[in-house]
Amino acid sequence: MSEQRRQDEALLMDFLAGHCDEAAGDIRRRLEQDSQFRALHDDIANALAGMRLAGELEPPADLAARAMRRIDRHRRTEALVAREELHRRSFFRPTFSMRELAAAAVAAAVLVAVFLPSMYQAHRQAAAVSCASQQGQLGAGISLYTEANGGFLPSASAPQGRWLPADGQGAASNSSGPFKLVSAGYVPPVTFQCPAVTGGSPAGFALQAGMNDFPTGKFINYSYQHTLGGDGICLSNPILANVAQDMAILADETPMFVDGRFRPDHLNATDSPNHGGTGQNVLYLDMHSQWADSPTVGVGGDHIYLVKGINNYRGDEAPSEPTDSFLLPSFTGGK
Repeated sequence: MSEQRRQDEALLMDFLAGHCDEAAGDIRRRLEQDSQFRALHDDIANALAGMRLAGELEPPADLAARAMRRIDRHRRTEALVAREELHRRSFFRPTFSMRELAAAAVAAAVLVAVFLPSMYQAHRQAAAVSCASQQGQLGAGISLYTEANGGFLPSASAPQGRWLPADGQGAASNSSGPFKLVSAGYVPPVTFQCPAVTGGSPAGFALQAGMNDFPTGKFINYSYQHTLGGDGICLSNPILANVAQDMAILADETPMFVDGRFRPDHLNATDSPNHGGTGQNVLYLDMHSQWADSPTVGVGGDHIYLVKGINNYRGDEAPSEPTDSFLLPSFTGGK
């Protein structure tokens, strides 16, 4: 192993652990430009995800009952095989007896029943860990952006407040705000694609001059705080500074708005579809990411995907107050 690779591994380990704040910008630019460095980053991130999952997997609750049913079936099979062997011709000498083959089949079936659910759960949890890691990178990118922009978070440039198209009216795309992190080089485009949605194989796109939003909705799988038609969110706001650790600004895709339409039937499907409705990773104003089993994890138990007190939407609603998290669907500009 070369000395340069050892240095890169140590650097990426610190970066993924959140101990490279000063060099984070340089690391992200290198991740975007150097494919070998990015591949090493992905290998280390996947290894760490596996380590975090160690000891968390549990066997299915009905494992014992399923095993006993299979043993009972195996006993019946043995009885049938024994009767069959009495009638076999004496010169037939297979390498494996029917009884041995039946036992091997039962053992294989038991192994599949035990390990397949655990493997699925491990894959889902690894995707959730990778998603949280990416949100951490987005948080670091937002911090760099705010330092260069007077403490303001990236916000949509469009002045209009409508974020869902209706009756022939156009709508602005709230995702044009977080896209500024990509266009300014603070994060690579693939950071906005949740690993649970892409299966770990994100589809990249080439950044071109004049772009002010993601090319299509498939390139962003996260919902971002409403930033249309206002002054934006500023870290120096004392009201927000006091609740930064509880103020959600980004999370896995909202379940409330699908394909540019409000889905009132999803009001009870409260968790993001990104992770199969089991929960969502949430990025807060203090730039830490945390898994949440429920969307009521904003300031004072605020529902992060809804405006306080509103259960029906036209597409022009806005947060009721500065601390009201209202994470809009990504790429809803009628495109």
